[in-house]
Amino acid sequence: MGRAMLIICAGVLISLGFVSMGTQSQGKQIIKNNAGYAEFTQAKNRAHTAIQMAFQEINQDPTWPDDHGPNTKWTPTIEGQTVELYITEYDIGTNFDEFRIHSSTAYGKDNSKSASIESVYTRSRIDLVPKFKGAISLATNNFTFSMGGSSSVNGNAPSGAGCSDNMPGIAVNDNNYVDDVEDNLPNGNGNKGVSGDPAVAYDSDLSYSPVDELIARLKDLPDVQKVDGNYKGTMGTQDDPGVFFVEDYAKLTGGIDEGYGILVVRKGGEMAYEEDGAELDIAGNFKFNGLVIFENAYNFDGNGTPTINGNVLVGNTDDYGSTIDIDINGNLHVQYDCRGEEYANTAAANAFKQNRYTRVVTFE
Repeated sequence: MGRAMLIICAGVLISLGFVSMGTQSQGKQIIKNNAGYAEFTQAKNRAHTAIQMAFQEINQDPTWPDDHGPNTKWTPTIEGQTVELYITEYDIGTNFDEFRIHSSTAYGKDNSKSASIESVYTRSRIDLVPKFKGAISLATNNFTFSMGGSSSVNGNAPSGAGCSDNMPGIAVNDNNYVDDVEDNLPNGNGNKGVSGDPAVAYDSDLSYSPVDELIARLKDLPDVQKVDGNYKGTMGTQDDPGVFFVEDYAKLTGGIDEGYGILVVRKGGEMAYEEDGAELDIAGNFKFNGLVIFENAYNFDGNGTPTINGNVLVGNTDDYGSTIDIDINGNLHVQYDCRGEEYANTAAANAFKQNRYTRVVTFE
């Protein structure tokens, strides 16, 4: 009996020893697996961080992806480790871009392993410009209005522009001003020179706020162009619309005949202005496509035949107490065009370098 008990106890002790050895071995393997998973997770985080950094580069320079393809990879250092990133299938659209980002980084002993991420993103513009309300939008109740000469204002959508609706020729934000504007059109209520749906309309949603805040934010951005003196610079292109401020007398010279984006003519800045405020002197058949904003001013003289395709917005800031005299005369032509809204929004998004990124799919 005693010998049998000794044999049983010895067997149990041996079995427990085997169990202990097995448990220790499993524990070591679990620790090893956990460490490997942690390294893999850190590597993936580095790859994702590189993608976020790439978005910042693209915001600064929309052509950045062109210089970082499979043969010219971007290699930032993150947490002391190199990450390789490149972009393929870069498709630039009118309102959004689509691209495929490849990001990978080494990890593990002697960097023998690699964590890779491949994601498809769309980049869409953040719209900052208010919806167009007509060919001319009078977002103020502190103005006088007159119109004459050979000028014209047309709120009907131009053929082939893809605009969904016609707009008023002139929109006002106070119903009491509809008759005042109509009475001061050429030939009174005949609406000569003004057309649209209707020619003159009241819009309760028309407001100069938050346009005043948008202008205040735009004016100090580095990519915004100040137009003054005898200006010979660019006024934007269809592919690269810009934001332009006229705060003093400016005359377009050097063969400038067309512009795209946002044009702000304003009074009340830090510069010394002429008595009549900011003035843009235009000669020839200059055409601007986008949004033209007159803040606390309206002085758009033309010796030729200036045309605005998009929208003219007139408004005043809260601290401006003078009357805005709106005199549409000469040969100024204003044509509502929804494409001008696209140019204006693109110009604002480029100036602010703000875009919205949406991940479509990710492969890991």
